Amino acid sequence: MTRPARVLLVCPGLDHAMRGFESFARECFEALRGETAFELELIKGSGPPGPGERAVPTLRRDRPLAAALGRASGRPPFLFEHLAFAISLQPVLLARRPDIVYFSEWHTGRALALLRSVTGRHYRLVLCNGTMAVEGFEHLDHVQELTPAALEVVLERGADPARHSVLPLGFDIDRSNTPVSPDERPALRRRLGLPPDRPIVLSVAALNDHHKRLRYLIEEVAALAEPRPFLVLAGQPEEETPAIRSLAQERLGPENHTIRTVPRSEVDDLYRASDVFVLASLGEGLPRALIEAMSHGLPCLTHAYGVPEFALGEHGRTADLTETGALARLLSGTLRDGMAPDGADARHRYVYERFSWDVLRPRYAELFTRVAFSGNDAAP
Repeated sequence: MTRPARVLLVCPGLDHAMRGFESFARECFEALRGETAFELELIKGSGPPGPGERAVPTLRRDRPLAAALGRASGRPPFLFEHLAFAISLQPVLLARRPDIVYFSEWHTGRALALLRSVTGRHYRLVLCNGTMAVEGFEHLDHVQELTPAALEVVLERGADPARHSVLPLGFDIDRSNTPVSPDERPALRRRLGLPPDRPIVLSVAALNDHHKRLRYLIEEVAALAEPRPFLVLAGQPEEETPAIRSLAQERLGPENHTIRTVPRSEVDDLYRASDVFVLASLGEGLPRALIEAMSHGLPCLTHAYGVPEFALGEHGRTADLTETGALARLLSGTLRDGMAPDGADARHRYVYERFSWDVLRPRYAELFTRVAFSGNDAAP
């Protein structure tokens, strides 16, 4: 090896979509851009340019044309964004000649693989597998699995062990936990438009029911005895969002909940203002919001399965969330137990030692360097 590896980090939704993929792309770029083992450049689908980053034109998912194509085809609008983005990347790939294209969006990777076979270029495609894909990896050079459980599943289905490795998502986590003081919390809540003197249950997730199961979450909070906690749902709107809003209005009333979409820069304040975090989905890759909530010391309530066990360790509070009443019981017990400061510190320390960029940065450098210059991972 005579030069650093050239890595293009690409994210079609960055700067206009508010999801975990976009949050990770931004944090990954900021955390790794100063590394000397490789050269990192960020290519996104919108937003202003900056040092080491630029946007290329794409058919954004939130534009009328993407919505019209989605209605006509029965496919989600983001699919057309991802395909258009892969096409728009071609001049950048020709000019930059990267060793690695690193991405999280499955359909972008499929399109890039097809275009690579047509153009004859030799960059390597590395998927950060937050999509929970379990097969169909033949077009990829390497797959970053986010948990040991995910690696076990894909290997059981016949994946090539040489092309898959476990590397968790990195997170921007402070070395020490700095909770909001009791004197500061009422003012923070008033600024956020939240009740200053009630327990607050937070869920940061896409505003849908099919995956994030917000209907279940709303019904479980509604089943709690009065006075209920105040429910905050924060996330990216989707097709199911109007129905979620209607249900929350009917079952909780406007005085007991809020549903909002906020920039990533404001999400930390929601964590700091809340008492409990809930993720009601039954399956995830490695949910960013779960680690972020733990990094702020929040007790985290989830469905019981392998990913939360890896993400939260002994600090997680889990139950079978397919059962009616299970989350309500878990919430009641958690709110009754309260938030001991030593518990918050232990939760923060656990995720810092496993998922912070301080800890994981060298492992990302090793992955990129190994895949860029090894002949063992190349796809046919």
